[in-house]
Amino acid sequence: MDVLEDETTTDFLDLLGEEGLLQKRVIISYTKKIMELGKAGELKKAVKLFEEMPQRNQVSWNAMLTVLIESNQLDKARRLFYQEMPEFNPRSYTLMITGLSRFGFVDEARKVFDSVPIKEKNVVLWTAMLSCYTHNGNPILGLKLFARSYSHFSELLVIPNAHTFTIVLKACLDVRSLVTAMQIHGLAIKVLDGRSKDSVFVKNSLIDLHAKLGNLSDAEKIFSGIKWKDLSSWNIMMDGYMRHMLIDKAHGMFKAMGEKDTLSYNIMISGFAESGFGVDALELFLRLLKLQSSVKVKPNSSTYTIVLSVCATFTMLRFGVQIHASLFKCGILPGNIYIDNSLINMYARCGCIEETEQLFNDMPKRDVVSWNTLIVGLGQNGCARKALEVAEEVLKLGFYNGSTFVGLLTSCSHGGLVDKGMKYLTSMTSKYGIQPSIDHYNCVIDMLGRAGRLTEAYDLLWKMPLAPNAVTWAAILSASVVHSNKEIGEIAAHELRVLDPFNAANHMMLAKVYGGTGQMEKLWQTLGLMSKIGSKKGRGCSWILE
Repeated sequence: MDVLEDETTTDFLDLLGEEGLLQKRVIISYTKKIMELGKAGELKKAVKLFEEMPQRNQVSWNAMLTVLIESNQLDKARRLFYQEMPEFNPRSYTLMITGLSRFGFVDEARKVFDSVPIKEKNVVLWTAMLSCYTHNGNPILGLKLFARSYSHFSELLVIPNAHTFTIVLKACLDVRSLVTAMQIHGLAIKVLDGRSKDSVFVKNSLIDLHAKLGNLSDAEKIFSGIKWKDLSSWNIMMDGYMRHMLIDKAHGMFKAMGEKDTLSYNIMISGFAESGFGVDALELFLRLLKLQSSVKVKPNSSTYTIVLSVCATFTMLRFGVQIHASLFKCGILPGNIYIDNSLINMYARCGCIEETEQLFNDMPKRDVVSWNTLIVGLGQNGCARKALEVAEEVLKLGFYNGSTFVGLLTSCSHGGLVDKGMKYLTSMTSKYGIQPSIDHYNCVIDMLGRAGRLTEAYDLLWKMPLAPNAVTWAAILSASVVHSNKEIGEIAAHELRVLDPFNAANHMMLAKVYGGTGQMEKLWQTLGLMSKIGSKKGRGCSWILE
């Protein structure tokens, strides 16, 4: 309504005579009602009212275009824009670009952008086109557009604002270009000229970018240099510490924050969980539950998704069941697909396969994550054949992605269905158009190793078109332990010393190979090496199959 009110103020101040005043009041009344009906989801009524309008102006046409776009009626919005609207203003062009961007029609949006007359170009329109590129996976094109059009827009006295710079910095992050980001930073300082509100907005984006690109020290410098920090500044810096596993610094910042919101708690709970401190994560969640009665901060869907992931990772079934019950009490369930997926994962990880299937069957709506989670859950709980039945159904429906095959191959591995697994690997590219990733090859190597076909697994490792990682070699080493193959075991252990030198499990597996083959001297050497270099225990983790 803010944009509408601005336009009505601009268009209707200059009124001539009582008759003109009455006509303009009628147009304003109709237009506001159309917007209200659109926001209420009454699209047919809004269209009918628009068609009944005795007169229309530019604001009215833009209002109808807004309603159609917000109602996801792109084809009708196109017809209105291209065929029916008598004229356009900058708002019209921006609305159409935004609508096309939402549905991924980037080239068409660019044609609209290029068709805008010089006098109609403004910073909102420019930013909308940059945003279209960034949010549709074309960050390089967004950066090129900004670089090539900056001088042109400057000549028109169109200056980028804080939102423009934030979009461009997002593009820098997507292409992982710290050099370009620093150039944008310098330009932002010059253009914004220290305006506190706009400056904070951009600096928050810079903190996030530096932290995510591994340049934490500069992120800290930018944070320290902000005179008037807002809540987002604190949350972004805390998230940066979490990304670098600096749990103590993040926790110290959390405690020092004068104001916290739900995101603050979500960052901290998630950080505890990912760092292996499941109990701390749940304790903080319980503290948040107690706080919600006295402050406005309360758990949201993301909070519950994180907590259910903790319950799944640490197999805390009893706590997970309590969370499940509380979700009904607070009205979040039924119908939240993200939480439903997290519940399916939690019950599956805790071995409750009946509850897993029941939850899946009761879901009013499913996405590819729902199917993938069920397939993995069935496979990991000894129901490999049922998992494959579900997977075959998904493949027939065409509702699959690369993670579907990870779940499928994992099920074959746990069920000993080696030949089926090998056929699925072969058919991924030829039949389903998915190029196998290192995760798929790791599943197959694990499957072959479990079945005692260690030589085949080792051969596949060298033939696959991707470089093996620590997981690949760990699967080979594990199979070597089971089948007492010290030659391959030693090779795998050597590779793991380079890739993951402080992992206790790898050294312990090699020691078992030596112990199983009676090589006691090498056994004691390996155990002695463990004590010299120190070792770490791998954290538990949970796969989110997107």
